[in-house]
Amino acid sequence: MSEQKRKIQAHPPKWQICTEGVTEANYLKQYIKVLNLDRNVTINCKKMDAKGCGKQHEALLDKMQECGRNWNTEATILVHDYDRAAERLNEKESFSNTFRRAKEESDYKVIYSNPCFEYWLMLHTAYMDSDLHRHSYQRKVKAICNQKRKDAGLEQLHGDDYKADPMLFDYFGGYEGSLTARRNAQKRFDKEDKTGKAKGSFSTTEHAKGVPCTNFFELLDSLDEFAAFIRKSGCAE
Repeated sequence: MSEQKRKIQAHPPKWQICTEGVTEANYLKQYIKVLNLDRNVTINCKKMDAKGCGKQHEALLDKMQECGRNWNTEATILVHDYDRAAERLNEKESFSNTFRRAKEESDYKVIYSNPCFEYWLMLHTAYMDSDLHRHSYQRKVKAICNQKRKDAGLEQLHGDDYKADPMLFDYFGGYEGSLTARRNAQKRFDKEDKTGKAKGSFSTTEHAKGVPCTNFFELLDSLDEFAAFIRKSGCAE
């Protein structure tokens, strides 16, 4: 084995993905298992205090920057939801500032879902562009989870238990389901472009005013590319 290869194996590339919510962390942990990236990608769930609602986008970034000083990673990704409450509390720029600051101050990638991550999950089942309240999407996700559990003879979930259910990823089709969701998420972006709205409204550099939408598929595409790089280069632990 060459000295160069030994060095790569001794220091495999690492990614850090920080999520605002439990559901995203649960989904991603199952996804990276499929890609055999368990040792290369760390999923960090940082639940923010609801106090100061409307500023949690930047508060999450602040927390990640503080923790990130001790991380030795090639990539750090923030995953969070768009909070409409920010607009009602005169914090309209909080979401946009997160994108700007993440790039300028930390070179972090920002992944969002609007209005919530459950919208991404529902894209596994069909294309959707209805401007529903987050609670509506959450109820739909919970209903699917409970139907799957009923079919398997399992107890029904109550409250927000579905968010941490280890079978969540499988309930929505696993990796194959994610491919369907990616196509539907991209279709939503393409449809928005054709409406003639402001360019960049669905981009990763400006806040997502068009609802519903999510750029979560960009994270999964990047993870797939990362997994391919690891396999090809032998940069595994």
